[in-house]
Amino acid sequence: MPGLVPRRFRVLQAQQFLEGLSEASPTRYYFFIGKPQPYANAIPVTGTVKTTTSSNTIVGQGTYFTTELAVGDRIGITNQATVVRVHSIPTAQTIVVTPRPSGSNTTGANAYIRRTFSESQPPAVTTTYFNINYDLVDDITSLKKIQSSDATHAVPRVNWANNTFFNEWDDKYVDPQSISQDQLRFYMMTDEYKVYKCIDNNRGANSTSKPTTTGTSIETTADGYRWKFMYDISSGERTQFLTVDYMPVKTLTANNGSAQWNVQQNARASGNGSIHHVKVIAGGAGYLHTTNTFHTVTSTTVMKLQSSASGIDGTYVGSGLFVSEGPAAGQLRKIVKYWGANNTLIVNSAFTVTPTTSSRYVISPLVTIRGDSGGTATSRATAYASNITGGSVLKITVISQGRSYSTANATITANSSHGFGATARPIISPLNGHGSDPVDELGGTTLFLNITANGSQSNTFPTNNDFRLIGILRDPILANGSYANSTVIDQTTRIGVELVTGDFVEDEIVVGSRSGAKARLVYFANTNAARTQGVAKVIRVTTNGTGGSFTPGETLTGTVSSVTANVVSLTKPALKPHTGFVIYTENREAVLRDPAQTEDYKIAIKY
Repeated sequence: MPGLVPRRFRVLQAQQFLEGLSEASPTRYYFFIGKPQPYANAIPVTGTVKTTTSSNTIVGQGTYFTTELAVGDRIGITNQATVVRVHSIPTAQTIVVTPRPSGSNTTGANAYIRRTFSESQPPAVTTTYFNINYDLVDDITSLKKIQSSDATHAVPRVNWANNTFFNEWDDKYVDPQSISQDQLRFYMMTDEYKVYKCIDNNRGANSTSKPTTTGTSIETTADGYRWKFMYDISSGERTQFLTVDYMPVKTLTANNGSAQWNVQQNARASGNGSIHHVKVIAGGAGYLHTTNTFHTVTSTTVMKLQSSASGIDGTYVGSGLFVSEGPAAGQLRKIVKYWGANNTLIVNSAFTVTPTTSSRYVISPLVTIRGDSGGTATSRATAYASNITGGSVLKITVISQGRSYSTANATITANSSHGFGATARPIISPLNGHGSDPVDELGGTTLFLNITANGSQSNTFPTNNDFRLIGILRDPILANGSYANSTVIDQTTRIGVELVTGDFVEDEIVVGSRSGAKARLVYFANTNAARTQGVAKVIRVTTNGTGGSFTPGETLTGTVSSVTANVVSLTKPALKPHTGFVIYTENREAVLRDPAQTEDYKIAIKY
């Protein structure tokens, strides 16, 4: 039975990639571009398929063959009565081979169906071992080393907007890979690029007040929402990593003087296993609620309420007495006796600060939090029912968040004749507290890369041709056997030429007159004003079958332009062929480069 790969494991994978960029013995990752040539069959092909053993001719008018096929698919071919089955796909973009059905008069015949792709709808990369490790890498023209500053954790971007609903963070949410995007909306970024986590959404209301503070305390906004500030996204981070779909997330490992560092340190010092929110599950019915200032305070345990309080003995027994303002503010006690005739009550234990007649009290159902913490006053979480409407409990406010809980429950009690049925659940903070580890808390399982290319990048990136392929290569090896470590690498074969008779055409095939070697031209870099000498940069060098390549003294001819030149030198690519591991690749629409152009290549990799 397969096991679940939890979110934290996927966060760890992204962290391992980032750490590998800056370790003492780092993993070397290179971003690459390539494939200057157009995709095969960029113009849609129409017609019917001619089934023959010797031709792949497409004839007549009829079907558009625009659908990706896979081995095992059944297809019908014009003038062939029996449906046939795809048995192989020999190349990524050119043909699909189908055998004649068993019993056919002609055995082993093939129908060749040209695939049809367009530059605006690139084909998916074929993930066969041959393609990834051999064929694809032959299209690479240029590489740039990925630095630690080029990478970050990222999460789906969520913007704060007026009158928008946000979820509360909940310790009972299942792993984010299993829940909907709406459920993940427990965090957001404001237009000031501050990131907050929602602790309390005011019983499912929409947010209408934007939080603004960057302190360590939870901010309560005018709309009743409670937000925990997590971090700022700096201007540099916005330029590099903020997109319409993703926003960067980071956990600091050293003090950079920011508000985020203060939040992280404060959370770890005081917030491990704390309870900042008690979620009302059911409001119940019939509960009493009253608030006022004390009429008389006799002692630390005996107080007299105002005459507007209930005149019935025992009415408030079992309820909570919370002092909300004045002396003793923030203290909660349980009412154990109440005499209606004189509005006098006794609480279960003495107030540490004696209330006065200026102290405001709230009498409401008693909320009791129990769990595996609370052995001392500082580790015990307390709360009171702060909003009772129509006899139902609508809101519970945390008085003391406590700490070190791994399990907790809440009970709501009062005089059994005055309320029943309310339930609630304490929400335990993440390990080390809210704001201690934004990457883990927000689920930074996406690795986001931004690699910048400025012009030719020291003459290693072509600037007068386009490209369609990008990817990441891990630990490539140089021709001398050592690991590549240069910032940029030119992976083309450079053919020094002279006596050039005209302008070569980018992407054309060039052929050596004596060697028979062939290659695809990326571009010709002339070294004189007349363009009669220079360097032809090529990829996909095909030798003469015995390992021979282009040789000095032979003539180089362009098969499209018919331009010729004399070969004077040959410089092989910097990397040893087919070394390193392609860990990511994709086909894209053609991107035309320019010497004055700066490009940001953005890649989001989800673990």
